[in-house]
Amino acid sequence: MPVGDRKDYDCVVEKDGVLKKVQVKYAGKYADGVCRVGLRITGGNQSRNYTKKYVDDAFDLLFIYTEKGTLFEIPWKHFPYKNELTIEDKKYIKYRLI
Repeated sequence: MPVGDRKDYDCVVEKDGVLKKVQVKYAGKYADGVCRVGLRITGGNQSRNYTKKYVDDAFDLLFIYTEKGTLFEIPWKHFPYKNELTIEDKKYIKYRLI
């Protein structure tokens, strides 16, 4: 379960005594057959909608699960793209878990 809907991260993990904030995203498959993920917060209600981009220190790790079942773990602070990404691009292979 997410930590809350007002945080920039969904959960916290511990590895070797170090806590990391993690944002979890789902990358759906689009008409062109590739998986894309939006890197922003969206919300609102019937009278108002909003979109917010994440800042560099919003969380430590970006965890992505694709529609095809592939998992990625990306360190967020050094990641230059903050809007949307096509996760299956070859430059993200190094972040692929399975």
